[in-house]
Amino acid sequence: MQEQLREVRAVFENHLHALEKRAGESAIRFENFTVRENTIRAGWKDQNTLKFRVRLEGNALMLEWYRRIWIRDESGKRDTQHTYIRKRNKSKGGNSYSYDLEDLFKYSPEWSRDMVVEVESEAATLRRQARYCSSILVSLGRLERYLVQLDAGEVPVEDEG
Repeated sequence: MQEQLREVRAVFENHLHALEKRAGESAIRFENFTVRENTIRAGWKDQNTLKFRVRLEGNALMLEWYRRIWIRDESGKRDTQHTYIRKRNKSKGGNSYSYDLEDLFKYSPEWSRDMVVEVESEAATLRRQARYCSSILVSLGRLERYLVQLDAGEVPVEDEG
């Protein structure tokens, strides 16, 4: 049974890594688009300041938007800082897997909004799949620990969560 659980775990871990790869490709596509288009824009007000970031920590895949801010120090050297844009759930009930587009549009000019919508739409689908994979991996971990306790002759205490 434990070997079968390891195989199932491998399937979901591999799928989570595949989701990370797809999201990473979206992030690179968005970054390339932003850099290319920002270079042909005249003023700072017409620049896209959004950044799409992908992180996998443990079983959690995070697909997040950040606002880029350019700051000059006393010597005139320019540096970039990133401010996280919080994902708000404006719908009643349930978990929202997508950002509110109004929040993202605050930092993206009109010319970039179609790409923002495209990337966020992909990200919402990937977030949902990643959430399911993570939940399954957590449940598998609980089951694996339970079976180890049974094999050791211990009577496991029921887990409420």
